[in-house]
Amino acid sequence: MTAARILIIEDERIVAEDLRFTLEQLGYTVAGSVATGEEAVEQAKTLAPDIILMDIFLAGTMDGIAAAETIRASADIPVIFLTAFVDPKIMEKAKITQPYGYILKPYEERELHTVIEIALYKHSADRQLRTMNEELERRVLERTVALNDQVRFLQQLIDTIPSPVFYKDRSMKYLGCNRVFESYVGLPKDAIIGKTVDEILPPDIARLTHEKDEYLLSHEGIQVYQLRFPHPDKSVRDMLMRKATFGGNGTVPAGIIGVMVDITDRIRMEEALRESEKRFRAVVQDQSELIYRFRVDRVVLFANRAFLEFFRREEKDTVGYIYRLPVHPEDADAVAAHFASLVPARPSGMIEYRCLGPGGKVLWLQWNNRAFFDSSGNVTEYQSVGRDITRKKEIEEEQQRSYRQIEENLQQFATLNDHIRNPLSVIAMIAGLKDDTESRRITEKVREIDEILGRLHKGYVESEKVRMFLRIHYDIGS
Repeated sequence: MTAARILIIEDERIVAEDLRFTLEQLGYTVAGSVATGEEAVEQAKTLAPDIILMDIFLAGTMDGIAAAETIRASADIPVIFLTAFVDPKIMEKAKITQPYGYILKPYEERELHTVIEIALYKHSADRQLRTMNEELERRVLERTVALNDQVRFLQQLIDTIPSPVFYKDRSMKYLGCNRVFESYVGLPKDAIIGKTVDEILPPDIARLTHEKDEYLLSHEGIQVYQLRFPHPDKSVRDMLMRKATFGGNGTVPAGIIGVMVDITDRIRMEEALRESEKRFRAVVQDQSELIYRFRVDRVVLFANRAFLEFFRREEKDTVGYIYRLPVHPEDADAVAAHFASLVPARPSGMIEYRCLGPGGKVLWLQWNNRAFFDSSGNVTEYQSVGRDITRKKEIEEEQQRSYRQIEENLQQFATLNDHIRNPLSVIAMIAGLKDDTESRRITEKVREIDEILGRLHKGYVESEKVRMFLRIHYDIGS
C-alpha cells in the first residue's frame, strides 16, 4: 500500500521539523512544509497531497482556517488542524471548513497517528459515498428522464385512443386523462386533475360513479356498466363504462383506470333494427304462406301465424323447441336429400312432398327452402316458405284419371272401328252383286256409315295432337 503524502503547514520551524520527523517515522511521506496560508493554498494545488496538517495560527495575512476554506473550495483534500489553544469561538469558526480532525499541541505520536488514519479512512469513505451518491443521482436522473419519456409516451398513446380514458387514485381524485375525456367532460386537463367526480360531473352521474368506484376499490377486478352521459354539446350519449383497479401493494389497489365507450350509434342502430324486425315480423305474420326458420338441430327460431295454424301448434310450444314436420315416411329420404343438396354455391331450392295431417290425412306441401352459412361454409339455419298444394294435386290427379279414361275410350273406338269396317266391307261387296232397289239402298247406307267412321277416325288422329300438347305442356298423360 502506498504511504500517504502529507503537507505540513506550520510557521514554527522547530515544530514543523519535529512533525516531519515523526511522520516519516510513522511511515508517511512528507510532500512539503510551508509556513504561511498563502503558500499552503499554492502548494495544495501544486503537490495535491493526500492530507494536510494545518496550524490554525499562521504568520502572514491568511490564517489556517482561511487557508483551509480556500483549499476546500478548489480541492478535495482532508485537513487536520493543529492548535495550542482551545478557544470555543475559534473552534466554531474552524468547523465551517469541515476539518477531519483536531490535534492539540503538544501532541503525542500515538494521537497524531490515530487522527491521521481516521481522517484518511473517513475521507476515503466520504469519497466513496460521494461517488455512490453521484452514481445514484445519475441513475435517478436517467430513470427520471426515462419515466418522464414513458409518461409522455403513455399520454400520447392514450390521446390517440378515440374513446374517453381516465385514471384516478384511491381517494378517487383524477390523476390524468386523454383529450377525448376532456371533450366529453367539457373541461381542460388542468381543471380535471386533482378533482373528484363531485367537482366536475353532474350530481346524478357523480353519485353513481362514486358508488361504483367505492365498490370496485373494495372488490377489485373489472367493472362494466352502462349510463347516459350528458355531453357538452347538449346531447345525451349512451356510454359503456369499463373500469379496473391498478397498482398497489398486492392487497390494496393504488387507483382506478377507466375507458368510456360511446355506444349511442349502436343503440340507435339496435333500436332501428328491432323496429325493422318488428315490421318485418308483422308483414310475415300476415302472409298466407307457411313461414318458419329453424337451426340445423331443428330448433324453431320463428314461425308465422299461418304455419302454426296449419300444423295446429302454439307459438309458446314451438319457438325455441325442436319441431320436425310430419313428413310422409315414403318422402322422408327425398326431403333429407333435398336439404343436403343446399350448399353455399346453391343455397336455395324447391321441393314438393307429402305430410301427414290430423287423422293421418295426406297433405301435399310445396316448400321453397334457403340455407344460411357461416364463414366456414357450415349451415347455421334454414328458412322455409311453404304452401298447401293438396287441392292442386287432387286436380292434377283428376286430370290424369280423365285423360286415361279418354285414352281408353279412344282405344276402344279404334278397335270398334276395325271391327265395324271389316264386316261393313263384306256387306257392301254382297250388296253390289245385285242391282235391285234393296241392294242399292243397302249400299247407300254402307257408304253413309263409312263416312261417319272416316270422320270419327280423323277426329281420333286430331286428338292425338291434343294429347301430345297436354303431355308436353301440362304433364298430363305422361
